[in-house]
Amino acid sequence: MKLEKAKLITIIADEAIQDRLVMELKSLAVKGYNISDAIGEGINQKHLTSWEGKNIRLESLVSETKANKIFEIIAEKYIDKYPMVIFMNDVEVIRKDRFN
Repeated sequence: MKLEKAKLITIIADEAIQDRLVMELKSLAVKGYNISDAIGEGINQKHLTSWEGKNIRLESLVSETKANKIFEIIAEKYIDKYPMVIFMNDVEVIRKDRFN
């Protein structure tokens, strides 16, 4: 078994921009991602009612090059306009070619 380095990108954002975020990942030829509901509280406080929508947690395993491109896009287009958090972690994966 050979472990190889990759980046785990995590974006927590309002579900209203989910489709746009997915489109950005696809524009970079990201091969896959996972989306789940995100519940919590931060500096923007928590959603108090269901009509405000939900937060999502979008995660993807990518190369360092793609991780940096994703961060550039989020910084340019989204971070100042929407309440969101983006971070990356160093991870080790099997079959790195699946995560480009």
